Parts: sequence; C-alpha cells; structure tokens
Amino acid sequence: MKVLMIIDHFGLGGAQRQMVELACGMKRRGHEVDMFSYFPKYDFFRPLLEEHRITLHEYAKGAGFSFGVLARLIALLRERRFDVVVSYLNSPNIYAELAAPFAGGSKLVVSERVGHQDDKSPVRSFLRRAMHVVADKVVANSRTHCDWLRRKWWLRNKAVYIYNGLNLQVFRPQQGAVESAGGLRLIAIGRVGPQKNILNLIAALGALQSESGDSPQISWVGQRDESELDRPYCRRIDEALESLPEIRRRWHWLGVRADVPELLRRHGALIHPSFYEGLPNVVCEALATGIPVLASAVCDHPLLVAEGERGFLFDPESPQSIAAAITRFTALSVADRRRFSRNAREYAEANLGVEKMVGAYESLFMQLLRGETRSATSG
Repeated sequence: MKVLMIIDHFGLGGAQRQMVELACGMKRRGHEVDMFSYFPKYDFFRPLLEEHRITLHEYAKGAGFSFGVLARLIALLRERRFDVVVSYLNSPNIYAELAAPFAGGSKLVVSERVGHQDDKSPVRSFLRRAMHVVADKVVANSRTHCDWLRRKWWLRNKAVYIYNGLNLQVFRPQQGAVESAGGLRLIAIGRVGPQKNILNLIAALGALQSESGDSPQISWVGQRDESELDRPYCRRIDEALESLPEIRRRWHWLGVRADVPELLRRHGALIHPSFYEGLPNVVCEALATGIPVLASAVCDHPLLVAEGERGFLFDPESPQSIAAAITRFTALSVADRRRFSRNAREYAEANLGVEKMVGAYESLFMQLLRGETRSATSG
C-alpha cells in the first residue's frame, strides 16, 4: 500500500507526534509511506522519520494560504499515485481536500484532532467541514467529537474515531512508585493558556488551604504562552498565585521537558482541569504510566478516567468541585491508590498502544481500498 501523510510540520506537538507514530508504524508493517509538510524549519521528529527511511516532501510556506503548497501537493499526487492520502489538522486538511479532485483516485482520510469547542469562527468552521464532502473518511481522535460530527454535519457514514497511540515501553509504571497516603504531589502538563483552566485550579487550591491548612504540591510542565492574545491570562495567573503565598510556595513551573515519563512517575496523580479537549495525550500518558488522573468531566475524560476506577472527575467551572476531587484522592488508602494505578495501566494496555492505533488505521485504509463502508474505531 502506498500512503501519503500530510501535516504542517515535524516539530514537537501532539498531532505531529501521532502522525509520525502512524507513519513509522505503517512502515514497520511493510507499507510504502511518504510524508508532506510545509514548515520544514520545525523538524524535531525528522531523525525518527529518517531512521525509518520515510520519504519526506517539503515546501517552505509563508504566511496565509499558499497556492504554492497546493500546486506542489497536486504535482506530488499526480506523480506518485498514492493508494491512500491522510491529513491531520485543519490547514493540512484543507490543502488535502482541495487537492483531492486531482489525486488520481487516491482515497482521502482527513483527521480532526481537537474538539469543536476550539472553533473560533462559525463561518470558517462551516466552510472547513463542508469541504469534508470530498473526503472518504473523517477521523476524530475522540468518541465525543466523532459523535458530534455525525450528528451535526451529517457524517454518519464518514466519521469514525481512532484513539491516539502511545509507546507503552516508554510510558510504563515504575515498580513501587505509588505514593503513600498524604503529602500529595500533583503534576499538570499543557501549554499555559485559558483552555487549561489554571485560574480555577488555583482557586481550588486556595479553598483547600483555607479549609484544611494544607494543599498539594503542583508541578506544571509546559510552555507559557506569551503571545499578545494570551499574555494577559498569564499575568492573571501570576497575580492569583502572588495573592496566595502558600499556594505559590507549592507551585512549581517546570517549563518544557523531555523527561515526561519520569516526571509522571514522581507524582501521585495527574490533574487536568481543561475546559475542553480532543483526546489529551497527557491523560493517556498518565494512564499508561500507571498514574491516576483527576480531570474535568468533559469530552472523552469520563471514558478515559471512569469515575472511581482510574481517578476522579470534576466540574471545570467550579473550584469547589476541583477541590472535592483532590480531597477524595488525598483520602484514598495506599491500597486504593495502587488499585487505581493498576486499573490505569490495564486500560492503557487494552486501548492506548501505538500498534492498536496503527492497526485501526491500516484496517480503515484496507476497507476503503476494498470499497467497504463499515466503521473502524479504536478505543
């Protein structure tokens, strides 16, 4: 099978890593895989792609829509005659769908990687999803977003979901690493911005400190977004922490880190208070590492966490609800924490491995090439 995978760049990012994992997995299974990108300067994953001998096609794009990218993509499709073309993220999806009529019969699979709550413009959202008419399948990486696409955009016969895949040898538990009861250390991972709901988390910690005289340590891993749009939000976070000295003392900004698996194993639980998500890699990584999860009850979080089985859920709009979930976890016995940890790893092994994701995509591609229309899902 000849497959072309289209994405904006090979830099460090969740969608980029998932597509690279898919490309390498398909290559290991004996398929011919090429990749196309248009921001070549972001190349974090380039060595891995070169190690797997995946052919890279790149075009240096400037700002805004690029007819050069479209022309180069059409030329590539005509020249190489791929069996299947796959794109991730909104802009690559648009280029792929515009090029599809010139693809020489290639099957087109586009993938939306975040929930519809991230839509910024109703007009752009409408136009973007109206273009899915030319795609053969639309893949979401969460069940809730897939259901929304089927219901809202009449994609019942096109939309499927396939969960993200992790390297379960990299993200794995460490024997004897479960914390004893009390002295809770929580880790949060994500870009510092409004979606991640940091202000309500700080308010929840303040409430715990006020009520009990204690609160957990927080380690936050991720880049602070100092863009003009989000700089005021970062300033509000700093002000909130400065107003709560005890919380500020327990709050640790770790920045961008390459040792996430080890960091996860050093903490008692992941806390993930986002207002919305697609399928969050960090939640999947925590589960695979055997780390329980405290998460907002949005999108696929209830399926991933399973209240009382692998962690606890809360209302992201309510600091009191966040505080209650932390309190419930703090009160767990060592035996119960170990049970949560064991449940988390077992769920990841059954649902979140790279090979399961690659197999689901491979099955979907084969169905399209055979002319079948039944759904392929993973999760």
